[in-house]
Amino acid sequence: MKHARYLTGKRTIKFLAILVGVFFLIIAAFTVSAQQTNEAQFRVKNENAFNINLIQFKRVEYIGACAGTVFSPNSQSARFVSSKTPPGPNRRVMIKNVTDGMETNPYPYTDRGYNKGEFSEDFGFKLGNTHKTRTFSVLEGENKFLYEIKENDQVIEQGALKAEVSIQSLGPFPREQICEDKIECKDTSDCRDRKGRKKSCRRECFPVQQCRCP
Repeated sequence: MKHARYLTGKRTIKFLAILVGVFFLIIAAFTVSAQQTNEAQFRVKNENAFNINLIQFKRVEYIGACAGTVFSPNSQSARFVSSKTPPGPNRRVMIKNVTDGMETNPYPYTDRGYNKGEFSEDFGFKLGNTHKTRTFSVLEGENKFLYEIKENDQVIEQGALKAEVSIQSLGPFPREQICEDKIECKDTSDCRDRKGRKKSCRRECFPVQQCRCP
């Protein structure tokens, strides 16, 4: 009986040891996964700080004579960096936004220098669903990106990352036109009489009200 109990206890200890080992393997796997997810990231300028993979806009709904929707800021300045492959000579990074809802021919993309300093060249995120030459289009919600880092036209790293685009609604605000009176002058040097003969005329000036939305 004592021998049987000894064997049973030994098996229990061995089983517990296996469970502990599996537990640590799972923790290690999650750690590696987290490291892979965080290898590449966007650093988005937000006033005096930087957000990691977070792009923030504010939305204002204007009512009145100048009704419309305005997003602020117009674009968000950002940079790309990979902890696995830092910037180096003759390197560039190509990033595509492959989020559902984007135009696919081509997908919105940006191609930036990645050859000096700690990050890529600056680029601007802007709300939209088509490729723009001056800004990088994003949609509200979670955005999915694919990237390639090249050195002398050879791909040395490629991967995927996600970023969240949030839009804070500031509510409706009245907005009226800004109007001002100006004097507009018309050159009347080519005046003619009823018979079609040329005659001299004075420059004609008259007040005109010009309005614009702020």
